[in-house]
Amino acid sequence: MNRLLHFALLSTIILTMTSCDVIDGDPRETPTGPVDTNTIRQNVLLEDYTGHTCPNCPAATEIADQIVDAFGDDRVFVVAVHAGPFAVPRPPKYALDLRTPEGTELDNTFKNSRIGNPNGLINRVTAGDRFVYPKEMWSTAVADLLDNTPTVNISIKNKTFTESTKTLTFTAEINYLEAGFSDYHIVGWITEDGMVGTQTDNRKTPSDVENYVFKHVLRGSINGTWGEQLSQTDVPLGTKISKDFSFTFPANKDWVPENCDLIVYVHRHATTKEVLQVVKTEVK
Repeated sequence: MNRLLHFALLSTIILTMTSCDVIDGDPRETPTGPVDTNTIRQNVLLEDYTGHTCPNCPAATEIADQIVDAFGDDRVFVVAVHAGPFAVPRPPKYALDLRTPEGTELDNTFKNSRIGNPNGLINRVTAGDRFVYPKEMWSTAVADLLDNTPTVNISIKNKTFTESTKTLTFTAEINYLEAGFSDYHIVGWITEDGMVGTQTDNRKTPSDVENYVFKHVLRGSINGTWGEQLSQTDVPLGTKISKDFSFTFPANKDWVPENCDLIVYVHRHATTKEVLQVVKTEVK
């Protein structure tokens, strides 16, 4: 179904992170000619806005997991964004703090917690007049977007992790499958699995679930909430832009690199906010 038509129908139903060493080289732009888009598939970023005192959020997490199982963990990438009142630590039981400056800024921009968690963004495509989707709409929206023809492709190359310095380096290569615009930005996120804490779940008795394992949690951004502009001018079809990154894990954080993933996506920052493509790879 045409995506715009589909979302029209859907609408009717409706750090500052501690300073880290980040080194990125100037983008290298190379004309390559047309790319065979038949071998490149559209992926989807599902941002699950959540918090540890949100009683309905565990059910949303399970829905997100079911979507990944149905469509493939190589096509759908879930990021749990802990932000808003439900994410505030309430010691001693709810002492874990999974908030990030980036998550808070995103929450303020898209108004997820104001609307009421759980909810999410699906490639930041709008449903009617807003970006936020209730969990009941996630699967349909994801399925619809997976059928789209991608406009850009992202490849992660030359990835290394230096244990002695906890430094991740990689090259992001972006191929323009259609002519692109100057508002395309590239963003790198670090997510982590395996943190353990207490989570409210209204399906349980008692509702305070101890030893709850949090998954795919946004830990921070490599290059800011909105990333970096790929080109100051519009970009012709067939162009390849390569950008080098080096990111050192913050020494004062308890991130476990073995449990972390790298999410890289391209989005239209200044206009629609839409995520055009997203990829994921393990940090180590």
